[in-house]
Amino acid sequence: TARLSPPPAGKGFWAEVLGVGDFYYELGVQIVEVCLALRHRNGGLITLEELQQQVLKGRGKFAQDVSADDLLRAIKKLKVLGSGFGIIPVGGTFLVQSVPAELSMDHTVVLQLAEKKGFVTVSEIRDSLKWETERAKQVLEHLLKEGMAWLDAQAPAEPQFWLPALFPELHAQD
Repeated sequence: TARLSPPPAGKGFWAEVLGVGDFYYELGVQIVEVCLALRHRNGGLITLEELQQQVLKGRGKFAQDVSADDLLRAIKKLKVLGSGFGIIPVGGTFLVQSVPAELSMDHTVVLQLAEKKGFVTVSEIRDSLKWETERAKQVLEHLLKEGMAWLDAQAPAEPQFWLPALFPELHAQD
C-alpha cells in the first residue's frame, strides 16, 4: 500500500507554500524578524526604507543586496500566511504594516497626512480632509489603541498624535 509522507518541515515546505525560491523565503523570514523586533517601538508600522536598512544590517556585508522591490515582493508573498502584513502607500514611499489591525482608507489618509511632520492633530484632520471632529477622533483613537500612534497630551495648542513609524523619516531630513 502507498503511504503518504508528511510534508517536510524545513524551508522547502514554506518556500512551496509561499510559492517562492530560497532568496524570497529567507528575505521573508528576515522581514518578519525585523518587524517583530521593532514592533514595541513602532506599533507594527515601519517605513520601507527603515525596513530595508534593518534587513541589510542583519544580512552582513557579503550577502546579496536587497532592493525595495525585493522587499515589496516578499511582503506580498507573506500575505498568503494571513499574518497581517500589508503595504500602505504614504507620500513617495510605503509603510509596511506587520500587525493584523484593520486599517480602513480613513486610517491610510490620516497616515499620509501625518507623513510630513510625524504627527497630526484633530483640527489638522478637520481642516485638511473636511471631516467631522468625531470621525477624526475615531480614526486617531483606533491608531492609539493599536499602538501605531502615541499621544502627546501636553502639546502647546491641542493634543498631537505621533506616528513612531515616521520618526526615522524626520531624522533623515535634519
